[in-house]
Amino acid sequence: MTNAESSPLPQDAKKPVTMPRRSFVRGMTMLGLWPLTQAGLASEPAGAPGAGGAPAWVGEDDPAYWAWVRQQFCIPLDEAYFNTGTLGACPRPVLDAVFDSMREMEKTIAQYDYRPEHPEYIAGYRAQEELRKKAGGILNASAGEIALVQNATMGINFIAHGLELKPGDEVLITDQEHPGAMGPWDLRAKRQGIVVKKLVIPVPTPDPQTIVQIFADAIGPRTKAIAVPHVSSRYGIVMPVREICDVGRARAVFTLVDGAQAVGQLRVDVKKIGCDAYACSPHKWLLAPPGNGLLYVREDREKDIWATLASAHWDDYKPESGLFRLMQYGTANEALLDGLNAALDFYARIGPEKIERRTLGLAGRLRDGLQKIKGVTISSPIHPALAGAIVTYGVAGVTGLQLQDELWNRKKYRVRAQSGPLVRQSVHLYNSPDEIAGTLEVVNSLAAG
Repeated sequence: MTNAESSPLPQDAKKPVTMPRRSFVRGMTMLGLWPLTQAGLASEPAGAPGAGGAPAWVGEDDPAYWAWVRQQFCIPLDEAYFNTGTLGACPRPVLDAVFDSMREMEKTIAQYDYRPEHPEYIAGYRAQEELRKKAGGILNASAGEIALVQNATMGINFIAHGLELKPGDEVLITDQEHPGAMGPWDLRAKRQGIVVKKLVIPVPTPDPQTIVQIFADAIGPRTKAIAVPHVSSRYGIVMPVREICDVGRARAVFTLVDGAQAVGQLRVDVKKIGCDAYACSPHKWLLAPPGNGLLYVREDREKDIWATLASAHWDDYKPESGLFRLMQYGTANEALLDGLNAALDFYARIGPEKIERRTLGLAGRLRDGLQKIKGVTISSPIHPALAGAIVTYGVAGVTGLQLQDELWNRKKYRVRAQSGPLVRQSVHLYNSPDEIAGTLEVVNSLAAG
């Protein structure tokens, strides 16, 4: 995709709502016209789309373009943030959407009349069809196949506890699961006697087929479900989820993909993956505020999932309702959904292909540079089909905590220390080639002793 093909703002981001100022600020923010002093988008760079009829970007490698992107974040310009694998930094339009929503609610709370045609003040009670449609669009899913939850852990819990499983039924997971993806299955094993098999994935992982064969060999007559991360949290392994789901489908096994580290880093198409369910945390790579999660369940498998957090609509299986019954979690913060809406618009504004290309390109520079430094061990995959934007590595004779602190003390670069000698460096669109070079400078100095 060329720069001239950058995704425009979705049309529904420009629709007026009943609250005039809220609509005005959000619309201006999304269009890049709300001034920096109001925590909105910074001024467009020269040649930006919509800037006085000027042509589109000269080239996506133009430093001015990515400098403009960097200005959309509140991170001080002398600091670099490399921990998106834990929590993404919200861009200014997302902050504006959240803050403005909360302020407007407090100013006009007496006007809240519960009428369905008027704005909602609290989340957890309405079906949110438009937002579900927009969120489904980035996954190639329909609105009905999407539930708005609080994070990937909640979505995974809905599947783990909602599937019909009997004592002795087997679930295959990996030893690379985040605790939020492992815990729900372990709880059910302890309480109800299902069998959870944790498959060992070699680190570093040599090739995709090795992983696929591990799953194929492990499936037995009692295997009822496979749960696998799309991108593993610790080492950033981009799992061959499509092939794993193919293996599961051939044996009538339910497949769940944990996409907490994938959505916003990689383009995700749940139909191409072929999974039965997919859970993600937009507060990471999609840069939405914490408290947002998405759960996809394929339409023909929705009836197979019991609601395990029940409110008024827990038993609503009408086709037009879709997964609304899994969104019945009581009162929540509507402003966070406004932030998610803005994050989806920001993602579309930059462009999914452009983000993926930029992010993976920078991570590739980091891996290439680290491989040339004697004494550095890379635990993340090198194989191009398995390598993503998370790079986990260590320096001989240096603990992970020491490496983390040296990168901060010398450069103000924030990475995350892992147990033992490793750090995890998550590379995203607000990072730069200069920051990759600065990382390699520090690592090379430490490796040289």
